[in-house]
Amino acid sequence: MSRLKPDLQWSETLFYSRGKLAAAVTICLALLILAAGLRLLLPFFEPICWAIILALFFNPVYGYILKLCRGLSGLASLLTCFLIIIFIIIPVFALLASVTSEIIKTYSEMMRHVQAGTFSLLPDPEQFPRLYKAASRIMEFMEANSVDLTSSLITLSKGAGEYVLAQGTAVFRNAATILFKGALMMVILFYLFTDGAWMLSSFKRLLPMSQEAAEEFMRLTSDVLSATLYGNLLTGALQAGLAIIIFWALDFSSAILLGILLGLSSFIPIVGTALVWGPAVLYLFFTGSYVKCVILLALCILVISQIDYFLRPYFISGKTELHNLFLFLGILGGIDTFGLLGLILGPILVALCVAILELYASNFLHRAKV
Repeated sequence: MSRLKPDLQWSETLFYSRGKLAAAVTICLALLILAAGLRLLLPFFEPICWAIILALFFNPVYGYILKLCRGLSGLASLLTCFLIIIFIIIPVFALLASVTSEIIKTYSEMMRHVQAGTFSLLPDPEQFPRLYKAASRIMEFMEANSVDLTSSLITLSKGAGEYVLAQGTAVFRNAATILFKGALMMVILFYLFTDGAWMLSSFKRLLPMSQEAAEEFMRLTSDVLSATLYGNLLTGALQAGLAIIIFWALDFSSAILLGILLGLSSFIPIVGTALVWGPAVLYLFFTGSYVKCVILLALCILVISQIDYFLRPYFISGKTELHNLFLFLGILGGIDTFGLLGLILGPILVALCVAILELYASNFLHRAKV
């Protein structure tokens, strides 16, 4: 009997060790399979992300169309995708083409003056005497040398122009790939509309937390994303659209480019859209276009700037809001990391981080105090 006890203990230890080894091997195999599955999806990262972003934006539209279609999810999803193609994707591509054309035109014009030796930061003193005096005083105040500033601007513009030309060439060269990814994005978007609720429910079941905590996490995420997407991005897009119309009506040469820059500047703290329309107002004043100057100043103050005070709070409506500084940094970091996709994906990732921190603050910190 005394000999059987050590043998029994040894058997139990061996069984326990084998169980731990089997569990470790199982976890490793599961991780390898998950990694391989994610590797398969990696080439389609951009269309998947764009589909998710569009689904988040247009889920309310899909819900409304679903009611009109009396619960026919397939038909409602198909109609929503068709509306997105007609009113969003086609206009966005046309807008990008116009912006690219304006940048290339401006770059070519500047390079032509550089090669002719007639390029200068200072305007023509005979045609714009007031603007020439104001620019001269600014340069004197900055204690800058016109040649140094000119060479710096030429270098910067040359790099920007070459980048835009390279991107434009890549778009035309990879037209088939872009069309394929666009079609794939619409297929993914179709199924996100029809089966999005089931996918979201499955995701909540996989979260390593209680049902109550999972529901709270989804609520916080929904609030932050709604405030980010509708309260900030949509507001910036609306400001950009109005600015394009205003600049075009006032006969600015690069109205689309200025409007988009104004929309992007709405995320910059403190100065905001005034960073773009302020210099435009000064330009009109110093060039003697006083009527256009007053019109632009009035529209920018009474219309564009007021959108932040009236429309943004309506979209947010008490939800968790991201500070403009985090939004601005999220956009810059997103563009640097993901390219054009990062313009929207960057703020969304920052919003998700805020949701996770809010969940941690409301649950774990509260429990620690208790």
